[in-house]
Amino acid sequence: MQTIYACLLAVAILLRQVLHEQVFWFTVLLAAALPVANNWWVPGGHTFLLLYWICAVFLSFFARDQRGMLAVSGRYLIGATFLFAALWKFISPEFLDGTTMRYFMSTTIPIGVTTQPVTGLTQDQLQHNIQTITSLLNQSSTLTVPLIRPPNIALTAEVFTRLTQVLEVALAVVFLAPLPRHRVVWRDLALILFFITAYSVLPVPSFAVLLACIGFASASSPVTRAFFVLAFFLWQLITLPFGS
Repeated sequence: MQTIYACLLAVAILLRQVLHEQVFWFTVLLAAALPVANNWWVPGGHTFLLLYWICAVFLSFFARDQRGMLAVSGRYLIGATFLFAALWKFISPEFLDGTTMRYFMSTTIPIGVTTQPVTGLTQDQLQHNIQTITSLLNQSSTLTVPLIRPPNIALTAEVFTRLTQVLEVALAVVFLAPLPRHRVVWRDLALILFFITAYSVLPVPSFAVLLACIGFASASSPVTRAFFVLAFFLWQLITLPFGS
């Protein structure tokens, strides 16, 4: 599938006129949909969001105002994404009590690295925790293993948990609620705030570059549209140090 994706990208770069052809986007849609249909329980959430977005691009060819339909589709996709993300976090006890954030901050990269200044976790301690968890996952039995967690990590995890909930609810509201024309820029600003805050701590390109694409299509001004173009490339560069 990676080879097929690379070929489609090469065609789009070399023959830019195909981007305006419905047949090309139907081919892209098939390339994205077939692997998901074959193993729908395996892909992450960003894979389904990408599939929905490609489907929206394909369906926009049937609309009189293609750009307008893409903007509306992008708005509802972003709003629904954050709505379901917020709902999941409110009904998950392990997220509500900060357990999830404490685990991520003490055992995973990149969030374990980006939050070190506030958690007090050293690089050696983070590596120790990662090796401990890796060894545990390689065993067939269920065991409890001790992790190194500085005192600051509990408060930091609590703060990040609440901020995540507030920001995701705010994004869901502004993107799904009808807004007056002079206030639609709030949607752009809310998504930009999410990029600057959330992705500075957890720079994951899978969602970041996809939300940048959808944000570009639904942006209400040239300035915010330029930000999403920059974000598309910037977050891929930021994550390079975390590749290994």
